[in-house]
Amino acid sequence: MAKDFHAEPFDRETKLKLEIFRGYIREWLPVFLSKRTFKAITLYDFFAGPGRDIEGEKGSPLIIIDEVEAYLNNPTTPKAQGVEIKLYFNDDDKSKYIVLKEAIEKEGIKGFFSVEVENKDFTAAFNDKFSAIGAADTANLVILDQSGIKHITQDIFKKLMACRSTDILFFISSATVKRFVGENCIDQYLPSISKEQIDNLDAGHIHRFICNEYYRKLVPTGKDYYLSSFSIKKDSNVYGLIFGSGSLYGLEKFLRVCWAIDPKTGEANYNIDKDDFRDEESMFKELNVIHKKEEFQKNLTAELKKKPMTNKELYRYCLESGFLPKHVNEILKTLQKNGKLIVSPEGSKGFYIGWDYYSDKKDKTVTLRVKE
Repeated sequence: MAKDFHAEPFDRETKLKLEIFRGYIREWLPVFLSKRTFKAITLYDFFAGPGRDIEGEKGSPLIIIDEVEAYLNNPTTPKAQGVEIKLYFNDDDKSKYIVLKEAIEKEGIKGFFSVEVENKDFTAAFNDKFSAIGAADTANLVILDQSGIKHITQDIFKKLMACRSTDILFFISSATVKRFVGENCIDQYLPSISKEQIDNLDAGHIHRFICNEYYRKLVPTGKDYYLSSFSIKKDSNVYGLIFGSGSLYGLEKFLRVCWAIDPKTGEANYNIDKDDFRDEESMFKELNVIHKKEEFQKNLTAELKKKPMTNKELYRYCLESGFLPKHVNEILKTLQKNGKLIVSPEGSKGFYIGWDYYSDKKDKTVTLRVKE
């Protein structure tokens, strides 16, 4: 992930990042195009680049166009009438802007959605578009694939967090933080993170730490806002993505993408927790432990011993812990098989953990607890 990675073939790690972008766009579009909840949806890419790498591999703006066209052209996908679709791409490099415009023209867009391409400094572009992002009748996906960490300031993050139905995906360089923490070039952007904190961390945990200990602490008390991250290691450096959404369903969809890429922990392309046997199993079953999963199982069991939880509470608990409903179901089934789980009302045929039950699309509430 060099400073100008468009000038060379995308490396494996950049392709992984783009795979996450593509996966989330694919999850996001049906939520807002299958029914007319909003007048318009807009996808913003403020660091769009030229559209392709030097070998013609598609970058984020052309991936966005691909996914929108694939959804609209698929006869099996539900499409609400009257939802306006807008795409906005910006790059502050004039030469990349010109190449991107030409690349989009070659795509031959047929008018089912509008595309705006600009050549502005990020701050100017963001300020120009912020009123549109904050509009109550629009749902947005904002991609901020910055180089380094300097553009996603506290102010930018808080403004986006306050917008209705706006999901964000932004890139930060943990390697940059590790190298320059304690100097003004970093401290002005992460004012509450100390050099001592970073120096005491394993380099592979910095991205997770910044998500949990910096950005999460910017969320006001009592506000429902959900964050998650995916860390990407290249050689000795770590980079990564941070996801933010005001919707639990948005968080679930991001986690689906992450767990599909990393079935072990759902958050990295490397052995983030230094599990003894992450990629291959030991002949000794007791050594085949994924620490993140083991800790989640212990914590969930302990919580259910302390107090009962409804299926709605469990849905939120699992997502905020970085897990999917299927992971909770596996744990509950094991507890039930061992005679340790009590489900009320008695005779319930399932655990009913999912968005439809949480959002009351389906009316089913059960309470679960673990015997002492």
